[in-house]
Amino acid sequence: MNLIEEIKESLSMEIRPNSQGSEYLEAVIKKKDIELLLSLLKRHLGPAAKESEKEASLPEDIQKKVDILGGWRKGQTFFYRQDGHKVIYAALWPWESNPDKITLKCGEWGDIFDCQ
Repeated sequence: MNLIEEIKESLSMEIRPNSQGSEYLEAVIKKKDIELLLSLLKRHLGPAAKESEKEASLPEDIQKKVDILGGWRKGQTFFYRQDGHKVIYAALWPWESNPDKITLKCGEWGDIFDCQ
């Protein structure tokens, strides 16, 4: 079972329309489910590359992809695992307007060197 399938099976969430099956997931989860989500992400991707409220330095090719996602602020968290030219990632954006909600973006970049 891939990461996206496991997240969908394990958590209650509002899945956004631009999600694409088991290839890309964009969803809103409740803060009460964050520990379960973090445990799934750590199991599949390893430790966070950028933790909430902390600064991070990423390889340039990964940072370019993060910038395409919208960059990040201090409260955001980012995980990734690189496998050759493929990168599986998950980004968490806590809502400033509603502290009980978090947006999750999770997917795969097929060629990390293609930052178009």
